Amino acid sequence: MIFPLLGILFVPKSFEKDLLLDQNLTSIAELDDPGLALLQKHCYTCHNPKTASHDELIAPPLFGIKNHYQKTFTSQEEIKTAMVGFILNPNEEKALLKGPVKRFGVMPKPQVSEEEIRLIVDYLVKNEVERPAWYDQHHSNGNH
Repeated sequence: MIFPLLGILFVPKSFEKDLLLDQNLTSIAELDDPGLALLQKHCYTCHNPKTASHDELIAPPLFGIKNHYQKTFTSQEEIKTAMVGFILNPNEEKALLKGPVKRFGVMPKPQVSEEEIRLIVDYLVKNEVERPAWYDQHHSNGNH
């Protein structure tokens, strides 16, 4: 049940779970995390974890990108700094993932603010990123 209150929609706590299920969201926390909302809106167009196979990709999966950054840098702050730096000014020299750059080219500069990029990167670094269903099999075959 949703109540309009002075032109604002009010959702009683007892109905939040049903509302979330209706919208295919997994938790109330997702509603409150602007980084996830921005990630889904701006990044999943190319980096969608639901891609059916490696052959259908138009950009590397975020799971693989995060994994590579975690292997390259020792702290979350280093990862954030490197990711934000690349996303603000994507170029081949700054790219850590040379294989995907060779396959897909350098990503275009996203049409989002620096603040939004920082929210997205903060979410990526602090949360688990969905692993594509095909990812493990692809990498077990010696692909990187």
